[in-house]
Amino acid sequence: MDSFIAIASHRRQIASPLSMVMQSHCVDRNFIAFPLRLTSCSTISVSPATYAPTGSTSSSSSHECQTISCRLPADFLSTLQQLHPNLSISRNPYDLDSHGHGESYHPIAAPDAVIRPTSVKEIQNILRLCCRLRAVVDDEGGIPTVEIVSVIPYGAGTSLEGHLQFLLPTECNDRSNINSGEIVQIPSSCIPNSKNTQMYSTVRIQRKGGISLDMCNFQFIGEVGDDCFVKVGAGVTRNTLNEALRHTGMQFMVDPGADATIGGMCACAASGTAAVKYGTMRENVMAMTVVLPPTTTTMSAFDESMENGMPDVCHIGCNALKSSAGYNLPALLTGSEGTLGVITDVNVKLHPTPSHVIAASCAFKDLHSAAQAVATIRMMGVPVSRIELLDEMSIKAFNHSLTIMDGVDGDGGDAHLQPMEVTPTLFLEFASHSELAALEDLAVAQNICINDFGGSQFASAADETTRRVLWAARHRLYYSTIALRAGSSYGNGDDNEGPTSQSTIVTDVCVPLSHFADIISATAKDVRELGVVGPCFGHAGDGNFHCILPLKKNDSKQYKDKVHQVVENMIARAMSVGGTCTGEHGVGYGKKKYLNEMYGAGGVALMESVKKAIDPWNIMNPGKIVDTDFYRRD
Repeated sequence: MDSFIAIASHRRQIASPLSMVMQSHCVDRNFIAFPLRLTSCSTISVSPATYAPTGSTSSSSSHECQTISCRLPADFLSTLQQLHPNLSISRNPYDLDSHGHGESYHPIAAPDAVIRPTSVKEIQNILRLCCRLRAVVDDEGGIPTVEIVSVIPYGAGTSLEGHLQFLLPTECNDRSNINSGEIVQIPSSCIPNSKNTQMYSTVRIQRKGGISLDMCNFQFIGEVGDDCFVKVGAGVTRNTLNEALRHTGMQFMVDPGADATIGGMCACAASGTAAVKYGTMRENVMAMTVVLPPTTTTMSAFDESMENGMPDVCHIGCNALKSSAGYNLPALLTGSEGTLGVITDVNVKLHPTPSHVIAASCAFKDLHSAAQAVATIRMMGVPVSRIELLDEMSIKAFNHSLTIMDGVDGDGGDAHLQPMEVTPTLFLEFASHSELAALEDLAVAQNICINDFGGSQFASAADETTRRVLWAARHRLYYSTIALRAGSSYGNGDDNEGPTSQSTIVTDVCVPLSHFADIISATAKDVRELGVVGPCFGHAGDGNFHCILPLKKNDSKQYKDKVHQVVENMIARAMSVGGTCTGEHGVGYGKKKYLNEMYGAGGVALMESVKKAIDPWNIMNPGKIVDTDFYRRD
């Protein structure tokens, strides 16, 4: 995720059942749904879940909301409300729709209900209801049935690789047979009070839909102590946290651009423009609380007093700056994408707010020279706070936006902006405890850019307003790219069916700095030669770069194939030099297919073993990162 996804805070919305007529499908997410008592689910026909495989060229730009039939067990929601009468449960179609996708082109795959818990106890009861052993009935041949409900944790909805879509495990890909009742062998230890002396028991598995677990109610922010960390609820957004910290002189520095939640940023191992100095979420998470999925079934005759099947609550990590005590569990959960448990709170590092900040920009004759300048600045040890690189098409998109877009909050408005020379441009930021130190760092970087790599038009500014104007092309890039594609003839699409955030492919890779110049230049060349709209840019100081590829609803198959070719080439090149298929967007189901090439069969098998050990019933966000079920067939 990155600053080009600044639309995030506007899209965490649901619809009120009192107002179904809206200008768009998005309304305020803070609406609390009326209590539901859906005791008639069993009489509602089951319809297959929406699904599109990785690499699909389907566009979901319209995102029409359709009624979703309930696939949950008949008493699932009513039992939850008996246990927790004030629990917010929604089956509103618009609510389901908005929780069935993120901020990219992957088609909607809506859950069956959106649940907003307010406590760890509620989450525990929700999870243990998601794996129940139903009583044996005569027409099932004496074989017990295990009903499994999938759980997808939800933060702000800003993910980019299909993290939030409700998918069924690989074994159940035939959506017409979602309740086919396959008979499998499972370890007897997973059945409570099992009298079976054999290692395995025979059960009938039924996948019974899925729920989105929206963590928006986990809003607490702890006190800031002398050790520069704070405990934060998973539903707190980074902007909310930093606003609360204003009086302390400290900041949470991980900045993915979108106003994502701390829990979501942890789950997706977010980073962003400031990672070159302050690190990613992996370096900024000290400890967390996680509710793990159940490892044994609970009985269908549900009794709140029964401890059997109650999921564990784990407090992992510590508040010390380093620890060598056992496995690094916070690092394991950071980047797990909701597949291993539900994160409820996180202890994050804080950093002093810089006293002096200087922004700069520099133009280059070619992309390769600009990228080489970045690598040299980093290898010389110049302490940049941010260093971003935009290619020619990125600058072209910015210039085009000045002719059609009104002032955008945060860049000073169009009145202060001027078109830039269409050439690769580097954007830098220096922050220090003193103005002299920041100016010294600026001078070293300027010398490298101008004297070593032929840069020109080097400009800098210290006041906030001018800094924002100087960086405007970077801040506006996402919307500028969509606007450029909307006004272009690329792809021969109908301009009345223009691109949207949900029809735009936003992909990223990360490579060793020594290969950064070659790989980003090759990707930009692909974009030019294939004739598609796809600005290449990125967090150059990390070797992490992105490509934004907007699609129109009526694009030709030929154009879509070219877009996907850009993505495939970009990822293949990155992995060929020891890089990764994603530096910060994560895997989801959009990039799952690349893991085997990155890590080999042994590496993927190890990840599958971790998943099986922690989530044996594959309840948590199935179909993401790895495909696994722990049971075996005869």
